[in-house]
Amino acid sequence: MSSPTMGGREGSLEAPTRHPLDWKNPEFYDEAALDKELERVFDICHGCRRCFSLCNSFPTLFDLVDASSTGEVDGVAKSAYWDVVDHCYLCDMCFMTKCPYVPPHPWNVDFPHLMLRAKAVKEKQGGHRFRDKLLSNTRGVGNIAGIPVVAEIVNAVNHSSIGRKLLDVTLGVDVTAPIPNYYSDTGTNRAKRASGRAMAVRPTDETRGKVALFVTCYGHRNEPQLPEDLAVVFEHNGIPVKVVGKEKCCGMPKL
Repeated sequence: MSSPTMGGREGSLEAPTRHPLDWKNPEFYDEAALDKELERVFDICHGCRRCFSLCNSFPTLFDLVDASSTGEVDGVAKSAYWDVVDHCYLCDMCFMTKCPYVPPHPWNVDFPHLMLRAKAVKEKQGGHRFRDKLLSNTRGVGNIAGIPVVAEIVNAVNHSSIGRKLLDVTLGVDVTAPIPNYYSDTGTNRAKRASGRAMAVRPTDETRGKVALFVTCYGHRNEPQLPEDLAVVFEHNGIPVKVVGKEKCCGMPKL
């Protein structure tokens, strides 16, 4: 839920203004108020369609409108709004690069914040399945699947037809969906081994001449060569690297 913005200039002529989410307001979690705002914003998006080439939220919305009895947003069932919400992964591209109606435009469209609000309402209602909660726990799943010996078994099962059918039946993971490998030799350990050489720090006018490397959950267990390679490239170019330890999951997969 965003604050209203006053003004009369056309959109995209000024830098976007992002209002804080009013998540402590009880109305933020009111489904009727949410539906009203979703309908308002969806109607603006339907009349513009500039974001058709971004994430699948927009083609999903436009297809729902085009297939409705009225050809307008008012012909789309409120229950179908969740199909649009589920396709948003909060990349923020629509807000930052495409939408001409973001604040300070008076229409005050912040599509990612609205999707985040809808996801919060869904979570409050217990609308997320066990599969979603499990697969979005990337750090927990990675720590278990990345145990030595266990990692080899998990990778073998994930690449077998029987294992994929089992995942499809139990968790609803499509047999054609790509699944990353898991590694016991973590990206954090590999990046630390590849960095840490004693070298002089050479700050510039714009940088401090050194880098803190956050490995991330994916780099830690699924693509450990990425942080390792990054550390090698930095130090090859005379830039000291400090691998940040004891990272916690940012929680982005849950959004």
